[in-house]
Amino acid sequence: MSRRTDLGRVLLVSGWQTVNIGDVAHTPGTVRALHELGGAEVVLWPRRLGARERTMLKERFPALRILGDARDSAPDELTDEVREAIGWADVCVHASGPSLVGAEQIDLWRAHTDKPYGFFGITVDPLSPYADSLERSGRIIRAIDGDLLAPEDRARLAEAAFVWCRDSLTAEFLATQGLDRGVAFGPDATVVVDVEDEAAADRFVTETGVRPGRFVCVVPRLRYTPYHELRDDGRSPSEVRRDAINAGWVDRDLGLLRDVVTAYVRRTDDDVVVVPEMSYAVALAQQRLADWPADVAHRVHVLPRFWELGEAASVYRRATAVLSMECHSPLIALAQGTPALYLRQSTDTVKGQMYADLGAADRIRELDDAEPGEVLTALLALRGEEARARTRTLAQDARERVARMVDAVPRPTRAPA
Repeated sequence: MSRRTDLGRVLLVSGWQTVNIGDVAHTPGTVRALHELGGAEVVLWPRRLGARERTMLKERFPALRILGDARDSAPDELTDEVREAIGWADVCVHASGPSLVGAEQIDLWRAHTDKPYGFFGITVDPLSPYADSLERSGRIIRAIDGDLLAPEDRARLAEAAFVWCRDSLTAEFLATQGLDRGVAFGPDATVVVDVEDEAAADRFVTETGVRPGRFVCVVPRLRYTPYHELRDDGRSPSEVRRDAINAGWVDRDLGLLRDVVTAYVRRTDDDVVVVPEMSYAVALAQQRLADWPADVAHRVHVLPRFWELGEAASVYRRATAVLSMECHSPLIALAQGTPALYLRQSTDTVKGQMYADLGAADRIRELDDAEPGEVLTALLALRGEEARARTRTLAQDARERVARMVDAVPRPTRAPA
């Protein structure tokens, strides 16, 4: 990434949660883009960060200043450090995310300054929790002929200086709502994340016994994340319903994953490691993906712990490919130049459209309709230098798109200090 020096001071709203290394990746990806492409000084205003994420960010970006978690204050509370940061900043940027996650922080910015703000790669899914393929979801979105935005979200989006949508279906939806000024596709900033941990990756290789360049990382997922298990605070009626949907699909979904892995090992004699993108997936894999046929069991490993973003990125770089039911592990792999295949569940949001938007429509499969043989063929096609060369091209194209996103962030109008 080449460096520019005209972006000025940015207050970055990010840090959505720490139980998902994909959500963790939004922050270093956005900081890198703003700092290295825009030459910005960045202050991070996180919604929620853990100690290990703060350490990771400070190690990668020593000059980064990090405020206290917004979740520790009342939604309308303006702490002294936030007041100072709002006065200091030239612009506020809401990082990539699954929605307007930092809406309360954006509202504080809007209430206390008229300086510009915008959104750096978000999804606004008007269909969730309605479940369908991306193709049918697109047809439904294009048929919307009424107002589906909450007034508060409409105001936040309409007054933004820029709205980069991390999938084109979000941009199409916002157009149906009369919001198209400054709205366009711009990928999730995870595509430029470069946090790494080589020492941890070395330990991973020793721990699992895999052969670098001859193993695939496989990422399992339930149809819905069981957040009530992570919070341990009881279930709402909607979570009861989601648990039932998970139970109805888990055998089929993980059974397909098991069939693909078994056939892949038999065909290649390569290793496979089942790894988590979300913390709950550690127990899921141990319960559902621990027992394998005798002829492949010595090649299949289940990581018995939740790992950090840097370790995952460095491991993905050493892998042949990544096969993931989660959306962001393939993006982390893309940033490392490693081919990946995303198995999208229909219960996931329209964010998966970003793969086609990035020129990688052949690297996503709709899991509802997929057959093991089809997935195996697609996975085998990711082996070899041709697939890696194409991945490097896709990654470079994604970085260039992010550069254009940075160009759209308003430059400061104040006199230089």
